[in-house]
Amino acid sequence: MHEGRNTSRDAPIRDVVAIDGPSGAGKSTVARELARRLGFAYLDTGAMYRAVTWHLLAFSVEDLEDEQTVPRLLRDLELEVTPAGGILVHGEDVSVHLRSHEVEVRVSQVSALPSVRKQMRHLQRLVALRGPVVAEGRDMASVVFPLARWKFYLDARPEERARRRHSDFLLAGRVVSKKEVLEEIEVRDRLDSTRRDGPLQRIADATYIDTTGSSFDQVVSRLVGLVRGQEESG
Repeated sequence: MHEGRNTSRDAPIRDVVAIDGPSGAGKSTVARELARRLGFAYLDTGAMYRAVTWHLLAFSVEDLEDEQTVPRLLRDLELEVTPAGGILVHGEDVSVHLRSHEVEVRVSQVSALPSVRKQMRHLQRLVALRGPVVAEGRDMASVVFPLARWKFYLDARPEERARRRHSDFLLAGRVVSKKEVLEEIEVRDRLDSTRRDGPLQRIADATYIDTTGSSFDQVVSRLVGLVRGQEESG
């Protein structure tokens, strides 16, 4: 996996808004708008893992534990994160593919692979070294950016997360029942929280925010206030 800059992966990184949380909690849309309001770069780590998943599926990799094929494909993968948070694979914008059902049901499995997580963390840290960034994912505060100045955990009830994800799927043209979406989310939660490497967890120094019943603007405004020191984080 290639990245344009040769920068130390051990450099301390603090100018980061690290947002963790389960699938469907609104992390991506909230983080993107938060970055815009703060003037920070936006890092959609979920999209990065989806891009890797799409890449492996494009090569018809069925055995994700194949210790020869997967590392080789990762080494050859040219993945780039644009300043606006877009994901390019070999120079091609692959955003349209990242919410497909095929990617959706395999991304947790791919994300659990140590070889994938090692490569992704390195790339994520390189992006953050360029300047202040809003990074969202599953292990941003707990593993990737443990020294981040601002740490948040966004959550919502499973039924609410399923409702949001179901609406997103309908807008994207994917016909699926709410029951199926809820089942997918429950499976994703279980896989994300039980994997050995970088499991989804709520760490003690991350501010917990339940977005159930809150509007998009309410959530973003609260985060802006916390980052700018205009609101106590208790």
